[in-house]
Amino acid sequence: MWVKSKPPDRCHRARLRVMGGVAGVVALVALASGASAQACDLAVLDGPQTVRIEYNPFAIGPSSGALDVSMENRGDAACDVRMSFTDDVGMEVTSVVLGNVAVQFRPREASGVQMADVQAAVFQYQLAAGAKGQAQIDAAVVQGAVADAGEYGVNLRLVLKTPGGESIGAPIPVRLILQATPRAQLNLAGAAGAFGSGSSVEVVDFGEAVAGATRRIFLQVRANTLATVSITSQHGGVMRRVEEVPNATTLPYAVELDGDEVDLSSLWTKQVDPPRTLAGVSIPMTFTLGQVGGAMEGRYADMLTIDISPK
Repeated sequence: MWVKSKPPDRCHRARLRVMGGVAGVVALVALASGASAQACDLAVLDGPQTVRIEYNPFAIGPSSGALDVSMENRGDAACDVRMSFTDDVGMEVTSVVLGNVAVQFRPREASGVQMADVQAAVFQYQLAAGAKGQAQIDAAVVQGAVADAGEYGVNLRLVLKTPGGESIGAPIPVRLILQATPRAQLNLAGAAGAFGSGSSVEVVDFGEAVAGATRRIFLQVRANTLATVSITSQHGGVMRRVEEVPNATTLPYAVELDGDEVDLSSLWTKQVDPPRTLAGVSIPMTFTLGQVGGAMEGRYADMLTIDISPK
């Protein structure tokens, strides 16, 4: 009330206002400068991603696909990013199953990506102020299952957030594909040995020739699709004398594969459909020596070529 009855000197009031205004301006400038110094301004430079895994279940070593996300920190402070994959209903996932094969997301720590200490399905990545970087994550097959030949895919989203849970930009669509190309492998078990150069040649040895003698080996087959076994005989189903002489006799023999008689006079084929496992199936192959009476003394042999191919 006394201000109205006895106002202060106008110049004094003016000086107070000017000083107060300057103080206010200084304070605002200081706050703005401090906020700028602590700002993380992250820009994601990549759009939708496709991660493809070329999967050969019988190959040595893991199969994986790479996801590389390029980022730029346009701010004046380091960015601390939290990344996670979500499915079509928004649930965070660390692995998915494609064609009966488990695929797990793993950080490539050489790029700076690490698993978060507390959050199981979250990766963390830091990018210095003014820097560009690439967060790298691998989608790796972790289960020794055999998928049927074909292509399997799933749509996911890569979500980026601050440590406080605020979203950074829009989620990045990620298409994860597992491509299982047709594969078939064949191995022989139970033969007497191997010789030759280049490809391995297994030996079925009858020893001293006796009519009706039998020998058995096993074709170990594994495949991720229907496969075809083919057999050809160098001499059309007979053994010829190794030391060639004029008018040498031959020794006939017969072969059965899983109970089916093999026609060795020409190319013979049989379709097999092994279980989709790493062990596959073991198929018996039986050799029976025919008549040997009247044959010239010596060593006799024939060469069988056994191949397998996916359908």
